[in-house]
Amino acid sequence: MLVLAQVRWWALLVGVQMVECEILVLEDETFIALDIELTLAEAGFQNISVHTRSDSALQWLADATPHAALLDVNLGQGETSVTVATRLKEVGVPFAFLTGYSDATDALPADLSGARRMTKPFESDALVEAVTAMIAQTQACPSLAD
Repeated sequence: MLVLAQVRWWALLVGVQMVECEILVLEDETFIALDIELTLAEAGFQNISVHTRSDSALQWLADATPHAALLDVNLGQGETSVTVATRLKEVGVPFAFLTGYSDATDALPADLSGARRMTKPFESDALVEAVTAMIAQTQACPSLAD
């Protein structure tokens, strides 16, 4: 957490506009999750909720509604993020699936097959652009429009 606090302090010092949108990240690989969190923090996103398991993310979603979400498709040990994606879709939250596999390998249910996908590894700029586009699509985060 100290590193994340330092990144946020650095962002303020260099004049990065801080964005108060809530972002959900569901990623089972700790280093990838940390990299995503740091990338978003460097881009000015302040409220990033990182989870490594779908049950944790679903519990968090019971009390929160993010503006956008990044979901690793395969969470290991047979677990996927499909239940979280379904919940997000029900409440109108845009999300993108993150995957290191092909579309054929990571087959999704028909109602989620048209969801945005990002193939790992991805560039930091592409990640920030995807999150920004998802938030802009809903126009639900006023600090992004400022």
